[in-house]
Amino acid sequence: MLSPPPVSQGLLFGSFLYNTNLFSEEALRKEWDAFYGPSFYFNPQHNPLAKYYSTEMGNQENLKRFFALTSAPFDRQELLKSKLQALKWEENWSVQSKRMVNVDTGMLTLENFILATTKNYSHRIFIGSNIFADLTYQFQLGKFQLLPWTYPDYHDDAKIEFFTWGRAHLHNLLTHGKS
Repeated sequence: MLSPPPVSQGLLFGSFLYNTNLFSEEALRKEWDAFYGPSFYFNPQHNPLAKYYSTEMGNQENLKRFFALTSAPFDRQELLKSKLQALKWEENWSVQSKRMVNVDTGMLTLENFILATTKNYSHRIFIGSNIFADLTYQFQLGKFQLLPWTYPDYHDDAKIEFFTWGRAHLHNLLTHGKS
């Protein structure tokens, strides 16, 4: 093969864990939409890492979370760019060198769901600029499957259903040009 086949696009994902005393969901959504366009949103009820992040971000009772998933597809190289943008946001929104908004990004494709991270580990692939790709789910047997290293935060059914719905939206966009 002299030239590789084109690679399909994916939907960009954002997870915002934020201190409600300092930020509103509406304001953070506007930032995301201004950068990535209209998106779908989901407010997960299961947030086992709120206690962990409370040491940096304040009382866990004040920590809320939402997910964003773009309504339009992006080229896969945008995964790296999205994480670099997330790091800028975290720095801009910090107070006394502490994050008040934790922003994780990822990409949902027909085959899998990948998170971008600054932390290296044996199953993570370096994608540039000190960022690694973490395969969080793979799509098999008609649904997203957990992997041995999938963060516990992504184990609950409601989140998997949201990503499965997003995959169906992406499939319709890529095959029919509509959702």
